[in-house]
Amino acid sequence: MASLGEQKLWGALPRGTTGEISRMDPETRQSLVARLSQFIPSDRLLSDPDRLVAYSYDATGERHRPDIVVIPKTLAEVLTVMENAMAHHVIIIGRGSGSNLSGGTMPVVGGLIMAFSRLKSINHLDVDNRRVAVEPGVVNAELQNRLRALGFFYAPDPSSHRISTIGGNVAENSGGPHCVKYGVTTNHVLALDVMLADGRMRTTPLVGVPRNGLDWTGLVVGSEGTLAMVVGVTVTITPLPIATRTMLAVFSSLESAVGCVAAIVAAKIVPATLELLDRTSLEIIEPFVHAGYPVGAEAVLLMEVDGDDTTLDQDVATIRQVAAEAGSVEFRLANSAQEAEALWKGRRAHYGAAARLAPHLWVQDVTVPRPLLPDMVRDVVAIGERYGFKIMTAAHVGDGNLHPVISYDPADLDAVERMRQADHEILKACVRYGGSITGEHGIGIDKVDNLSLMYTDDELGIMQGVKHVWDPENRLNPLKAIPLQSEAWLEPPSSAYDLKPVMQPETLAEGQELVRAAYAQRQPLTIRGSGNRGSLWPAIASSWVVDLRKWNRLIDFDKENLTVEVEAGYMAKELATLLDREGLYLPGIHPAQRDTVGGLVAANVRALQSPQSWRDWVLGVEWIDGCGRRLRFGRKTMKNVAGYDITKLAPGSEGRLGILATLILRLRPKPVRPWAGVATDSTPKRLLLYSQALLQKPFRPETLVVVRGDAGEWSLWMAGVSEAARGWVNQLADTHQIDLHFLRVADGAPSHWASIRESWWEKAVSQRLYVDGYVLPNELEMIGDACATRPGPIVLFPYTGSYEIYGGVEDVLAGLATRVQGAYWWRTKDHDWDDIEAGTMQLFDPRGLFSSDKDVTHDF
Repeated sequence: MASLGEQKLWGALPRGTTGEISRMDPETRQSLVARLSQFIPSDRLLSDPDRLVAYSYDATGERHRPDIVVIPKTLAEVLTVMENAMAHHVIIIGRGSGSNLSGGTMPVVGGLIMAFSRLKSINHLDVDNRRVAVEPGVVNAELQNRLRALGFFYAPDPSSHRISTIGGNVAENSGGPHCVKYGVTTNHVLALDVMLADGRMRTTPLVGVPRNGLDWTGLVVGSEGTLAMVVGVTVTITPLPIATRTMLAVFSSLESAVGCVAAIVAAKIVPATLELLDRTSLEIIEPFVHAGYPVGAEAVLLMEVDGDDTTLDQDVATIRQVAAEAGSVEFRLANSAQEAEALWKGRRAHYGAAARLAPHLWVQDVTVPRPLLPDMVRDVVAIGERYGFKIMTAAHVGDGNLHPVISYDPADLDAVERMRQADHEILKACVRYGGSITGEHGIGIDKVDNLSLMYTDDELGIMQGVKHVWDPENRLNPLKAIPLQSEAWLEPPSSAYDLKPVMQPETLAEGQELVRAAYAQRQPLTIRGSGNRGSLWPAIASSWVVDLRKWNRLIDFDKENLTVEVEAGYMAKELATLLDREGLYLPGIHPAQRDTVGGLVAANVRALQSPQSWRDWVLGVEWIDGCGRRLRFGRKTMKNVAGYDITKLAPGSEGRLGILATLILRLRPKPVRPWAGVATDSTPKRLLLYSQALLQKPFRPETLVVVRGDAGEWSLWMAGVSEAARGWVNQLADTHQIDLHFLRVADGAPSHWASIRESWWEKAVSQRLYVDGYVLPNELEMIGDACATRPGPIVLFPYTGSYEIYGGVEDVLAGLATRVQGAYWWRTKDHDWDDIEAGTMQLFDPRGLFSSDKDVTHDF
């Protein structure tokens, strides 16, 4: 009888072509095993068929056996394995716990699996700077447990957090119940240590920093191990909230439940979690775990809010009233941790309860704009009935992420075929509603043939080009995340557009024609919005100007979905005024701003009001690239991991990848935190120490900056302090001997301070006396000390370690560079990424219309 490893592994769904990718031949396999055995002991170098079975499957039910499995314990071993595998030209697949639901780690055509389960060190836990560096094999729950003892937590918490690894979370850009408030993995990753396909070890530039190059971190997160091997992750950590409240609201209709979500948002409450279960789910969960769910209800909302006790009591009262007005027939508040856990036990049991219905489950993952979720659920139910399945659904309803579950028997070929047809129909319906075919599970091999539902050939061609730039031999986890190469690229059509030294297109179509004409004539172009920041970098030699200020249309304003889409020339002050009138908020803009929205995004201008950056607010972008193609990436959904996150390349691109045409932006309810505060001192030391202490507390303000003004006195500005938190903030100020004065304002203080900063900016930049950069947050005092005798304003950002210096600073740069270890100056180019950056720019702009003669760092 054949051994288990030699038997045919059942359950694999039929797949399309694998192109020119083939399995490892026996001779190559034998040679590679012999070579690796010199460095890796036999208990961590697996090649026997029976031992390989454990790595032949994941949570999808697919079965594909690898040729070799290596379990490295050190980065040196990873490097050795990579070097030898690439020398033998074999496929390499990184793997964590194998809990993914899209087949992202399946060795479809064999290859070498690099299992990171032994690389599980928490290398540097830096509470002072609110970050931690970990190896990829660290289990999410283990990190959470370690942080909890210190009063912190790591926000992304996928349902698989008890077994899934941080490296796997990065590969899939995992979400989870708490991402409605705190965001998904990409919003919490600061930098990545990666091993490129050729074996080079690199660290991605810190995210969110203006003039720090393109966002390679954002591109790698969610790329499913197809671009690079992630061997280290630096993430931000957040103080634990003081308290939480868990609630269950019961509804007689699905529409009422989703309407309640919109009403909660309209009430300016952002819950930590917002989970929905439909009638079918309730019917299977309650007999399974006895969580106390109301069988017979059409839908329930499981909600959690966190913060301080006073605020939470107010939030619960508001949510209770909103739920009643939305049609809730029952409302429960957990009165203890045990009651809260019982409610969550039911939600977590959704998959397990469904698994009792059939030999296997197919769990889908689609995201639509939140207001369209009831329509999507109805379509899912109808599709199930059409193909003979009773589909149950659960949803992270706060961000429109729906998980339909189909139970089926994989041994029944007819059921498998019907399931695949139903699955495809669900994906088509999702795209019809403007959604993404995956919000958090990834593309893997599950949906790779369906990406064309969302993207054009040109858009897929960009993704395929990115893959080739990073992995020219297609050896890193091939056949996943994106489809095989599409048809050959064609020259853009000709254009008769009359090029001039200054052009102001009125429509996007005219912009396309303009670029096509420039492509044909090889005419360099410089993009201009308001021109407010153009002196930061020189224009391209012999370039003609494309002025975008007539692209000033509001395309879509979806208040219930908390999104807005504008053309790139839309003025930031107009958008800020509109949002303020509607009770909404976008941290990167204010009513006194004279910039275009596209200009702010392209320059990745740092917001005074928020520690986050434009990468966290831009959900989608449309480019006109250097060939005149209109390329649209992203969606008006909170979660989207369909293909590579090309949208992340827009903030900070500085016009080098083409013309930003339209932008989809994520909004927030206007915060109800009426207090601002000001404190002054002769030096920045005490103000910064107080800031560092404050940022380690759960009641920290939304805005926190330390500045030196024209008069030379140092001040601390804060805003976004709640009524309940004001006493704690003031008590901590007393401890640090800070004389803090509170101002009760209607959110006006950040805009006022932003206007002051804007005046500094205009003067300094026009005279080319401006520099910025970043250090670790607890090193900011050195920046203040180094500039102590120099005139001009300085802005320090304790949240991020960023700084801005206005005035005569050129002659102190050298002194700063020697005093601050690890300082990163925007003038200092990171040459490690030259080839990746050049290849990416070539994809978007093959003739260099937007980048010729431009130094990437834009030196003065």
